Amino acid sequence: MIRLIYQSMIKKKSKFSLLMVQFTIGFATLLFGLSCIFNLLQYKKSIEALVPLDTVHAYINEKNPLSEKSMLNEYSNVFKQLKEKNLVEKLGLFEPMYVYDIPNPNFQEKKNESHLNILNNDSIEMLKLTLQEGTIEPLQTDIHSFENIPVVVSAALKDQYRVGQTYPRYYMNGNTDKLEKIEIKVVGVLAPSVHFWPGGSTKISDNIIYNTEFILAPQFKEFESDLTYAYNSLIQLPEHEARGVSLEQIKSVFNRNGLDLQYTTLQGEINSYNESRKVVIISTITFAAILLVLSLLGSIGAILANISTRYKDFGIYYSLGLTKNNIIRLVFGEITVIFGGSFILAAAICKILFATLFVNEALMLNVSVIAMHSPL
Repeated sequence: MIRLIYQSMIKKKSKFSLLMVQFTIGFATLLFGLSCIFNLLQYKKSIEALVPLDTVHAYINEKNPLSEKSMLNEYSNVFKQLKEKNLVEKLGLFEPMYVYDIPNPNFQEKKNESHLNILNNDSIEMLKLTLQEGTIEPLQTDIHSFENIPVVVSAALKDQYRVGQTYPRYYMNGNTDKLEKIEIKVVGVLAPSVHFWPGGSTKISDNIIYNTEFILAPQFKEFESDLTYAYNSLIQLPEHEARGVSLEQIKSVFNRNGLDLQYTTLQGEINSYNESRKVVIISTITFAAILLVLSLLGSIGAILANISTRYKDFGIYYSLGLTKNNIIRLVFGEITVIFGGSFILAAAICKILFATLFVNEALMLNVSVIAMHSPL
């Protein structure tokens, strides 16, 4: 039967090729639309896994910037005022930095560097970190040394950083512009579903689902970058206060210091993210559905037309001992080859495109939905 299907399609290859092209485009568009939907779900899931969605992300729009050192001191003083006046329940801050595994690294090469985030105590308490191995407890103690700094690593770094092992690393001191040595001790490995904020943006959750290689450490030194306060802060408000009142009080503190504070909840960032992609998703899914329906109708018409013109072939097959059921199976086999071949080809095209053109901010396809990440 397989041989008959193959011979049949070779004889009508021009018609079958046209149908496969139509279905391939339709399936590719549909897979892209599905990947966009999965991207939205994964984006929200990644944020929910870290903190509650009513957490506030605050960032500063500074129109007349001072020197970086002056800005750092000014921002730090204002944030201290928020804590002193009990305007916030928790004020989480984190500072991204690079650490190197050799004392004299080539900064142009990425192989010797790792992405480490320093978290203050409130940030560690706010985060809901799920571990697959180890414990988070050592990070919740005050650290006053550059030796045996407890860290947890993302699942992607599990093979590079082993639990229980200590690693010497070097970081660039922002005050002296010299590399300094620290020792980090891995106390846990995060679950594969845990991502972390890239930082440095007016939307703290931007590209969070692509940030998969990172190290989290407690604050073992003072923050050195003004961007830490300007963009990398998360606020949990007191429960006994009305949210609107609390936010206005916080903003007034910044205004009195000549700073323009902007804020949004993480739920608001999710809503904005979804809204910006709604038109693309609806258009893509609609186009794919129309194209697939038209292709299906065209294939049915082509197959029926073929049946009416292939009576000689069917007569030969029948005379050779094929039953009517065998002939029906032959027709359905041709349809299956068209559908299956088109889907596999579309999946391969999407996989190649997403792995090359969109490698840094790709819309990753759900394995369980479209099975694109298995070998084709």
